[in-house]
Formats: sequence, structure tokens, C-alpha cells
Amino acid sequence: MARKVFILVFLGLFAANLFAIDNSETSAAQNDKQGYVLLDRLVGMFQKMATTGTGGREKVEPALEGIMADAKKAYSEKQIDPVFFRSFNRLLMVIKLTIIEDNEGILGPLIEQEVGEFVADVKGIKIDVTGKKSIGFVADAIAQGILNLHIYLDTEKEREKLMQELEKKFEAEAKKVKKEKMICE
Repeated sequence: MARKVFILVFLGLFAANLFAIDNSETSAAQNDKQGYVLLDRLVGMFQKMATTGTGGREKVEPALEGIMADAKKAYSEKQIDPVFFRSFNRLLMVIKLTIIEDNEGILGPLIEQEVGEFVADVKGIKIDVTGKKSIGFVADAIAQGILNLHIYLDTEKEREKLMQELEKKFEAEAKKVKKEKMICE
């Protein structure tokens, strides 16, 4: 139980900081994008819990379910792309797995595997999810996951430009190879 409270408190404090940064740096045009709206709702939920001192599993679970329903709707309406949707879905799943009550340990292996893989994917380190120090790593990985999704949205145009440059480079290289092949024949 203390583990769940710590994660919620950490995310609340992180969200308060991210919310302050996000409000000052995110343009109005970005706020219209559904991906930003979803992230703002997630961060806002934790920020509200941190500032009001309210929260807990009974408040977080319905909020996560509402956010996920909106994400599914946005995905079906093509307002968010598959990469964002899958990453956001995984982030919500990990948050839910960290707060779920599993007194009998039925979900223990699943929680350990999924949360452990998430931390490894995001932070690049493998941890023992059942260890005492794991809670900080998990909370940090969740915070990093939120930041990664923001960066993903922020760099959309740059990624498209880089992809076009790579395609041109590969096309030029393919033409060169084809020309060399024709000379050899």
C-alpha cells in the first residue's frame, strides 16, 4: 500500500512541475491536438491530487478509464496516430498495474513482468520490481514515459522532415547501385 501511495505522490509532484512547464511552453496550436489534450488530462489528474491532497486508487482508476476511453475515441477518429496510442495505452496500463490491489498475489507475475519491461524500455535498466528501491525507478519511468510522449508530439514535423531526407538519400543510393549494376552487366 505504501508503494502505491508513494507512486501517486511522486506522480502528483512530477505532474505539478510538468503542468507548470507545460502551461508556459505549450502553444495554443499544440493544445488543440488530441495527444496533448490526453497528456494534459493525465498530468492534470495527478497535479490536482498533489495540490488538493486527495486521490488514491478509488479516484485514479475511474480517471484512468475515462482518459483511456477518450484515447480510444481519438484513435478511432484518427486524431492520434498508432504509435502515440500504443505508447499512451502502455503508460496507462503501467500506472494501473502499479496501483492495483492484488492481496493474494494472483497478478504478481504479470505486474512484475509488465512493469519491469516498461522500466527497462524507458530507463534502459532492468530492476527487481519487488525490491524496496524499485518504487523510485517505476515512478521515474512513468514520468519519463509522459515526457517521451510530449517529445514525440513536439517533434512530429522534424521527424517527417528527417524521413523525407532519408528517403531521398536512399533513392539516390538505389539509383547509384542500379546504375553500377547496369555498367557491370
